[in-house]
Amino acid sequence: MELHKQVVHMHLKELHVRDFSQHSPEITKMHRIDIEQHPEDNDIFEFTLNFMFGHFGTQVDGVIQATIIVKSEDPSDDVLQELLSDEKMYAVPLFSKASAIITKITEDRGMFPVIVPVELWLEE
Repeated sequence: MELHKQVVHMHLKELHVRDFSQHSPEITKMHRIDIEQHPEDNDIFEFTLNFMFGHFGTQVDGVIQATIIVKSEDPSDDVLQELLSDEKMYAVPLFSKASAIITKITEDRGMFPVIVPVELWLEE
């Protein structure tokens, strides 16, 4: 199914930064994606990304929300089911935003900026 997507609005709803005394070389990452269809317009979807990333003694966690218009050329397609079937790939703009926020936050705190490639979020 081919879908046409356009991000209408994206914002950072919540952000927390914590320091830890342990400076493990291992990266800790977690995320959860929620997708809801707008009750009044079947082409509008609300994406919510809850993310956590920890590395070099710093943990960044937050919530990013996006409103995305998604249309299919075939009106009989179940767009919500398609989005849910491959939610990570459809949430790439939100992962990109999370990565950029982590880089900026770590740089602003006087650290060497932690670069988080989007592909890291897509790994299992």
